[in-house]
Amino acid sequence: MEAREYQKAIDCLCGLIEEGQLTVGDKLPTERALAEQLGISRNSTREALRALENLGVVERRQGSGSYLVGNTTKTIQPMIDMMLLLGQTSQLEICAFRRNMEKAVILAVLEKGTFPRWEEKLAPLVETPLMELSLEEQCRRDRAFHFTLIEATENRFWVSIGEAIVWVYNRWIDAVLETTGIEVKETVSQAHRDMFLALKAGDRAACEAAIDRHYDTVHQALLETPDL
Repeated sequence: MEAREYQKAIDCLCGLIEEGQLTVGDKLPTERALAEQLGISRNSTREALRALENLGVVERRQGSGSYLVGNTTKTIQPMIDMMLLLGQTSQLEICAFRRNMEKAVILAVLEKGTFPRWEEKLAPLVETPLMELSLEEQCRRDRAFHFTLIEATENRFWVSIGEAIVWVYNRWIDAVLETTGIEVKETVSQAHRDMFLALKAGDRAACEAAIDRHYDTVHQALLETPDL
């Protein structure tokens, strides 16, 4: 009975979303209101809300209630971590996927012609060589550059999936930046700038060549970085 009540609460909330009565940012009905409306226990509505929270669909705010959000990365990133833990994927596979993903991202940006709208946001991320920045800023700048490229696709699905992959991958990049020498940082920094200039010129081949230089360098550095 409890399992059926739990699903009834989830189905009700999904129905409200489908009908447009709930949109991202809206406050959800309270546990009590849902329980009374559906004729189920508050424990069941609480479990339903917890399940949706774990999926990144609902956010509970202390003293305020539950709200509809769209934080799908919250679900995808832990799933990738668990796959790594269980040996269902590997750092090598994720690195290969990340390289190919970035090539697909720049192709989407070129085909949609969105670069001019994002040039102003990308430009500051490639102006200063990484080695001239603090370690904290190097890590922040690298993440910002790659994620902004994904945002430039102006495709919400790319952004949702890409954000999770970037955060998993960039934990390793942070370790590389912390332990590697100036030569690797110079190569990565120049690759960022070459990707930017190639996108500006609409040159897909040059952009893919810069991506390969970037990921070849990072891959070798990962192999030489202990405990990764």
